[in-house]
Amino acid sequence: MWRIEFSSAAFLPLLPEECQGNPGVYGFELAWWLAQGLAARGIITSYPVGEDWGWLIEHTNSEETEFTIGCASLAEEGEGYAGKAITWSIFIRPYTSLKQRLKGQTHEHEVRRLGEQVLAVLTQKGIAPAHSAA
Repeated sequence: MWRIEFSSAAFLPLLPEECQGNPGVYGFELAWWLAQGLAARGIITSYPVGEDWGWLIEHTNSEETEFTIGCASLAEEGEGYAGKAITWSIFIRPYTSLKQRLKGQTHEHEVRRLGEQVLAVLTQKGIAPAHSAA
């Protein structure tokens, strides 16, 4: 799994707290923006899907491997409405089938490639990750 964290006020929630997955759990605006930025680079994803921890977009590569790209805030309830930067987390996780796991297949290279594209989209917006882990 690949993950980064950064702070920004660029993706603060538009809709009120009660419309979020859970109190202090934001990420739709980030996921939607990221889906658009990746699409501009030829990486097509799904529309954002809500989870109780944040929002995700899915990407399927040419070999039919699925990747989840998760977007979530690391915030307290109501913090997204103060107009100040909050901490965000983006992760990329491949779906590895049982057959692929038994064959020892990994998707490390593709996860790294997707991560580089996410970083490029963030950098283009002037956002530098504070922490990343591959």
